[in-house]
Amino acid sequence: MKLIIDTDPGTDDAVAILVALANFDNKEIVGITTVAGNVPVEVGTKNALRILEFTGREGIPVYEGCSKPMVRELVTAEWVHGTDGLNNLDIPTTTLQKQELSAVDFITKELEESKEKITIGILGPMTNIGTVIKNNPALVEKIEKIVFMGGSALRGNTTPVAEFNTYVDPEAAKIVLNSGVEIYMLGLDVTNKSITTKSRKEKLIKINNKASNAMLHLMTSLDDLPLVKEIYPDGTPVHDLLVSVFLVDPSIFSYKIVNVEVEVDSELTLGQTVVDSLGISERKPNVNWVYNLDSDKVYNVLFDSANRLN
Repeated sequence: MKLIIDTDPGTDDAVAILVALANFDNKEIVGITTVAGNVPVEVGTKNALRILEFTGREGIPVYEGCSKPMVRELVTAEWVHGTDGLNNLDIPTTTLQKQELSAVDFITKELEESKEKITIGILGPMTNIGTVIKNNPALVEKIEKIVFMGGSALRGNTTPVAEFNTYVDPEAAKIVLNSGVEIYMLGLDVTNKSITTKSRKEKLIKINNKASNAMLHLMTSLDDLPLVKEIYPDGTPVHDLLVSVFLVDPSIFSYKIVNVEVEVDSELTLGQTVVDSLGISERKPNVNWVYNLDSDKVYNVLFDSANRLN
């Protein structure tokens, strides 16, 4: 598999990247591309570079992407992830540098030149990928599949109905979801079923290496927020983690192909993903909607990854 990770790191993005690094080598991960979302893109780029140096994976190139959504002003989530994006994770600053090529140009070039189809894991707003597809629609034929964290069939986490990633750039999400690519959607419906319980935290503590300690910090840094305590009394989900776990072992998840549309016009429901799980609309199915998982197996992948990164 040739994989591009598109990300806005982000505490849960960082965990997802760590799991990907534990399971895919430098030939498989052809690049990490950053996008504005949880934090401004410059901050996310630094975080991606820090994670690579922290894990000794300096050979993976990082390409900085779009600094704002396709047609809207940027909304960030620094109140969740901290102004540094990693909630003061204690890892060194880095001397690594981003590539001169932009993320959009890199993805375009890679798709054009690769003899093998490329899988894209999207952890943030879809601005980079939406821009590539808008500018070069024929390149969708070179994409093996897209696995993304975003959206929800039920409630949102940024508005009553919209999840953060699709809310930040709904126009990009609409382009991607209607591109004809094989797409797997890991939304809040399934990410909220896999939480970092007390026993799972204890397992990470027992592993006790630099990777597990970093994961523990990233996965528990929100635990003391009053709103988080109210919504997730038994532990928090690690939303983006599921993208990497799906790429490692899709058999952990249950999904079915349905129609998913993204609202781009309504002020009230902007960014909502309308998931037609019952086929009521008779619109053409376009997304493999992931609706269930084996949570213990998800965390087994996480624990195994932490041990591998030692």
